[in-house]
Amino acid sequence: MEKEIWKKPLRQCSVGGEALIEGVMMRNGNKIATAVRKSNGEIVVEITEHEPLAKRFFLFRLPVIRGAVNMIESMVIGMKALMDSAEKVDIEEEEESGFEKFLKKIFGDKLFQVMLYSSVVVALIFGICLFFLLPNWIAGWFGFDKSTTGGSILANLIEGLIRVIIFLMYVWLVSKNKEIKRVFEYHGAEHNAIYAYESMEELTVENAIKHTTLHPRCGTTYLFVVIITSIILFSFVKWRSPLVNMALRLLLLPLVAGVAYEIFKLAAKTGFKPLRAISYPGLMLQKITTQPPDESQVEVALAALKAVVDD
Repeated sequence: MEKEIWKKPLRQCSVGGEALIEGVMMRNGNKIATAVRKSNGEIVVEITEHEPLAKRFFLFRLPVIRGAVNMIESMVIGMKALMDSAEKVDIEEEEESGFEKFLKKIFGDKLFQVMLYSSVVVALIFGICLFFLLPNWIAGWFGFDKSTTGGSILANLIEGLIRVIIFLMYVWLVSKNKEIKRVFEYHGAEHNAIYAYESMEELTVENAIKHTTLHPRCGTTYLFVVIITSIILFSFVKWRSPLVNMALRLLLLPLVAGVAYEIFKLAAKTGFKPLRAISYPGLMLQKITTQPPDESQVEVALAALKAVVDD
């Protein structure tokens, strides 16, 4: 399995994707395609064009900066695709509440955009509070002297350990949900399809499904690299009052995301084993966030992939 993960692909590509509700989203260059299987068995494919911010603004192409920008942009695109997929799979809709009718009167046709960006903001706030601010607050409970250099480093390391534990527990808990497990299966199908494309194989279900579901360019691995990077960078920050600590972590978060992005991209390409080791915990975590798909799920992933590649 590990040999396939680190084997140099026959085709170098930047195709990436995301698992959706009963579907898969694929991105390649300016093309974005979503493929969703409806309740009647039909696969609905939708293709849109999106020019990344990095192509439009030179500043956003610079190392480190591009990582933070890419993370936010990917969240917006991914959230939109997820919400679109929920509408396409014929989920039985409940009668609109009075509050929903009220929102429609205020925002009209722009309600979807408002919900989309609100969801991204809420997801960001939740993630920052759960994985960055909460660990710092808990680490502050430990009674040793944090004003010394050694005490400050120890407090930061304890904070980092708590962050890892919370992250692992969160992933494990959400994986127990039946609907999320289906999404994780589509996540595995997404990786199967990309491996087949990188191996220059014919894009068939039979060729794709034989590959591993663990991929070095997966977002799960990136998130884990973000956490490891935060532990290293925050260890150089002197421990202060709780409010100052939290403010510093918020200010440093774009730097953490940017540095982690550069490490993540380099680790996915290099043959240097010590650098690969940074990605290894994230790859092991994919054993939870990706699950073996069935043939019908791989078929959906291939439909999305074929829509964004030239072959």
